[in-house]
Amino acid sequence: MTIIEFIADFDRAAFDCGDETLNSYLRERAGQDRRRGLNQTYLLIDDQKLIGFYTVSPHTLAMRELPSKTAKKFPAHLLLPCYLIGRLAVDKSRQGQGLGKLLLGEALRVIALTAQKVGGYCAVVDAKNDRAQAFYENYDFRPTAENSRRLFLPIAEIDPKLLTLPPLA
Repeated sequence: MTIIEFIADFDRAAFDCGDETLNSYLRERAGQDRRRGLNQTYLLIDDQKLIGFYTVSPHTLAMRELPSKTAKKFPAHLLLPCYLIGRLAVDKSRQGQGLGKLLLGEALRVIALTAQKVGGYCAVVDAKNDRAQAFYENYDFRPTAENSRRLFLPIAEIDPKLLTLPPLA
């Protein structure tokens, strides 16, 4: 298995995570978004087959979005620099094998390395449903003040075990 940056001519047609919104994003918009500089898409490949992907982009959070305990650490007018994991999905044929955790760990590793170079406070996700929310909360993401489906994880609090998963070959 390996994770690579998006390649436009890699076969994405057979990918099916069970969510048509994510499937069609990968097939129809991922390349456009990358060319426009909106995000980076990473592909999880096993035996020349696409089995998962995630996207990461720069983002900001307004102080009002953070729980008051967190927000009081920063100036009220600040837009907090962060990174959005906009999409994360695993093909149905490979779900339940820990690949979501692997993709999340890789996304957080990219975020942590980028933040070391240019700054940034947290990773942000928008959980689509209860199952996704529980997945992210299992890795210490917590709800923002304004939207219980929008979750954040301060980079300083990322579980080091997630960042040191066995390397992909």
